[in-house]
Amino acid sequence: MAVVMLQLPQVISGSLTLPRTSSSTYFSSRKNCSLIKCQSTSTEEPKTKRNLVDNASNLLTNLLSGGNLGSMPIAEGAVSDLFSKPLFFSLYDWFIEHGSVYKLAFGPKSFVVVSDPIVARHILRENAFSYDKGVLADILEPIMGKGLIPADLDTWRQRRRVIAPAFHALFLETMVKLFTECSERTVSKFENIFETNGSLGGGTIELDLEAEFSSLALDIIGLGVFNYDFGSVTKESPVIKAVYGTLFEAEHRSTFYVPYWKLPLARWLVPRQRKFQSDLKVINDCLDGLIRNAKETRQETDVEKLQQRDYSNVKDASLLRFLVDMRGADVDDRQLRDDLMTMLIAGHETTAAVLTWAVFFLAQNPSKMRKAQEEVNSVLGQGRPTFESVKELVYVTGAIMSGFSSN
Repeated sequence: MAVVMLQLPQVISGSLTLPRTSSSTYFSSRKNCSLIKCQSTSTEEPKTKRNLVDNASNLLTNLLSGGNLGSMPIAEGAVSDLFSKPLFFSLYDWFIEHGSVYKLAFGPKSFVVVSDPIVARHILRENAFSYDKGVLADILEPIMGKGLIPADLDTWRQRRRVIAPAFHALFLETMVKLFTECSERTVSKFENIFETNGSLGGGTIELDLEAEFSSLALDIIGLGVFNYDFGSVTKESPVIKAVYGTLFEAEHRSTFYVPYWKLPLARWLVPRQRKFQSDLKVINDCLDGLIRNAKETRQETDVEKLQQRDYSNVKDASLLRFLVDMRGADVDDRQLRDDLMTMLIAGHETTAAVLTWAVFFLAQNPSKMRKAQEEVNSVLGQGRPTFESVKELVYVTGAIMSGFSSN
């Protein structure tokens, strides 16, 4: 069975990577102490010639995945083209060659890679229950258990009903304040870098925007979901290192030919599997401790009263606190851990990807960048953002959505 894979952007070596383009655009920082260049990088490289292993791999894929999917083009090639560089590079090369929808055929797994926003909407929004999660659920199950992404349909519906009431108006108002505070850390970090660079005579500064936005998103998720400050904007904690380790292993498993990690003793004998188990333990120990602390201070209350709390004066306004205190939503620690793990692992990466693309596309269009800045200045002025004022950022919201759907 073919599995759908949606392309996401990636930032490599300090610059947003978009193959086969050469444009770059500058925009100034808030204190005008430096300039930021959003730069694209070419990935045009000679294709590796296929050897006997590659031909056998392609034959195996066709046999196990049912051959061609109608007239859909098939991306085939040397194994090294798939694994020797970030996966996005190869996916984009094949996008140029085959179009916005094609079958990726390497090893015993096959994927349908979708880069068209209309097709993506058809799959993810209009016909979500018509598609099986397939290899995705199998790969993510050891990490997220029965969290919202890999969960079966019944579990997904049940957990979504439980979690949805937590996202009420007063909670969202509190979260906007939290977003602002965390964002100020990132802004301060950038400005300190610019000022230091200026005092040393200037020069080129390389910033990996996806990494910076990932750190920002991790801090927001940590405080908003767990009431735990990772502080990843300014330092690298063991938990964050473990999060990235699990993501790398998930990518490895999604593209490797044979699921050797399922073999007896592989988790102890294979170095990368030992590291994966170690990373999972670090994250699980952290989440288990947070869940235990929340349950020890539980104050069970009806949903309606929880939604009327004065969150401005609540020490712990996190999603975890809401779920633990909610009467009638008794859930075992394992399910809570799965839900929280899903938000931690999946939530920060997708947010960072959208922000990275948004900055890139605004920087490529100076007039649109100026219009977005003017709207921010007009709506927010000198005050701090609120839930209601954020709703008025219509152009900025549209620019983000347009940038995301363009990819």
